[in-house]
Amino acid sequence: MSDIQNQENCMQPGKVGWNELVTSDPAAAIQFYTTLFGWETEKFPNPENDYTMFKHGGQAFGGVMKSPKEGVPTMWTNYVMVEDVDATVAKSTSLGGKTCMPPMDIPMVGRIAVITDPQGAAIGLHQPPKQP
Repeated sequence: MSDIQNQENCMQPGKVGWNELVTSDPAAAIQFYTTLFGWETEKFPNPENDYTMFKHGGQAFGGVMKSPKEGVPTMWTNYVMVEDVDATVAKSTSLGGKTCMPPMDIPMVGRIAVITDPQGAAIGLHQPPKQP
């Protein structure tokens, strides 16, 4: 399977398409994971964000960023691809889920949100940017 086909498969609704690590020490996390798994890194091309992407075999699959607020625990979040973040958040709420981070637009990335299921487990939602 080509890298393009593999990336397109990850971008299908219902599949985990991105994995993100939020940490108080991105440099230490990058050192740990690149040494442990042989992952490569690449800076995200948006100068407004201090974000580093993790890559394996040249394919980006996740990233790492500094915690946006003091006291946010270090954690991984998986992002499931959806066609409509807002509709998915509304459906989650109707099923007993809660919204941790409301839908928001990220330049060059798309629209994201974080929800919890009725038992409290968090998961991210990602709607890729609309193609022109």
